[in-house]
Amino acid sequence: MKTTIDKKSSVRHRISVEVSPQRVERSATAVLGEMQKETAIKGFRKGEVPLDILKKYLGQDINKEVIKKVIRNTYVEALRRENSVPISEPFIEHENYTEGDPFIYHASFDVMPEIVTPEYDGVKLEKEKLEVTKEELEEGIKRLQYSMTQLEPAPDGQVGPDMIALIDFDGTADGKSFKGSEAKDFVAEYGNMLQLFEKGIKGMKQGEERDITFEYPKDYFNKEIAGKQGKFHVKVKELRKKIIPELNDDLAKSLGKYEKFDQVKKEIENQIFKLKENYQKQQLSLQIVRKLATDNPIEVPEIMVSDELGAMLEDLAQQLKANGQSFEDAGINTKDFVNKNYNEAIMRVRGYLLVFSISKKEDIKINDKDIEDRMAIIAQQTRQDVKKAQEHFNKNNLIEKLKSQMLYEKTLDLILSKAKIKEVKAKSKAEETPKKTSEKKEKPAKAKK
Repeated sequence: MKTTIDKKSSVRHRISVEVSPQRVERSATAVLGEMQKETAIKGFRKGEVPLDILKKYLGQDINKEVIKKVIRNTYVEALRRENSVPISEPFIEHENYTEGDPFIYHASFDVMPEIVTPEYDGVKLEKEKLEVTKEELEEGIKRLQYSMTQLEPAPDGQVGPDMIALIDFDGTADGKSFKGSEAKDFVAEYGNMLQLFEKGIKGMKQGEERDITFEYPKDYFNKEIAGKQGKFHVKVKELRKKIIPELNDDLAKSLGKYEKFDQVKKEIENQIFKLKENYQKQQLSLQIVRKLATDNPIEVPEIMVSDELGAMLEDLAQQLKANGQSFEDAGINTKDFVNKNYNEAIMRVRGYLLVFSISKKEDIKINDKDIEDRMAIIAQQTRQDVKKAQEHFNKNNLIEKLKSQMLYEKTLDLILSKAKIKEVKAKSKAEETPKKTSEKKEKPAKAKK
């Protein structure tokens, strides 16, 4: 067997293999023997068909199987000869197979690039000065107040502010039903639904039924019904009034470890600041990856770019699912998404490879204690026993993926510790990009029990 390799690029190789007639003949004989055992032709028992008749009967099917067997038996050996380690399935091309002649085929595949570790000591980064604004603190207090809110039956009440209704509804958009247009026992919290829907049911009493009509906004998040006329029949089955606690020392004491409400406010402020710190660290890590990828434009394997695009699509699908949406609901075409995010995926993969090259140079490791500590955190976040969390990761072969993620994070922490970070003034709200109306989660769209 003869082999040659064409390193078309640092990440794509093409190996050519010439297999001798003798070796091809051995494979052909083995294939014929296997086919003879499994083939039955009228006039002959299974396994007893003469080879010359078998060849005529099966024709080109034999050649196809011979080619498969030759490639299967020689491909790995050829890779070893050329010291090549593919990270993707090969794309096989072959020349015509003629009995008695050498057989030649070519295999193209992706490989990991050889990376020169980039400079990472003293990377220049920027971060905003952290502070908790008055508005953020007030929002945090409102969330606490909401979480402590009690509900009491209000059979004599009516739909409106501070009320929650259990309703049935059945509707259409331009006369047609749609996903989420019908629900039983829907928990309708006034102030948390589509305003036009709320306006239509405002003032309804327990046991009352009403028909309402409105126009869906043209920028409504569900593109299927945006701009269409909504018609709903609504029945209020039950009403409850929200009993919102006062923000005072009694509320603080009810939480168990506070005496004064000012202590609660301080704790909320500290929690918000900690969240901002964690987010800022994530942003600094993204800056590092982006800077490494921009300053070191190495080639990246196509298979890794495809995998990254797949992961990006999966993340987006999960985000949409959390809002009760699908790609179709959000008007997202996956092919367009891939085209728009292709260069971003390249940058991400490039960043990953460069970061891992640094981890190799620094000999950063993830040990068993690191895994145990992370498992404890995961168990706490998912509110399950540590042992169950470990079983889940072992059963689904996720340990190596977790170790890789931890190694990536640990390496970024090292680079961050050596970075030169300049503190800049925080952007005002006017400077930030406003959220689109279509991204707002509104109801009714899906039944909620």
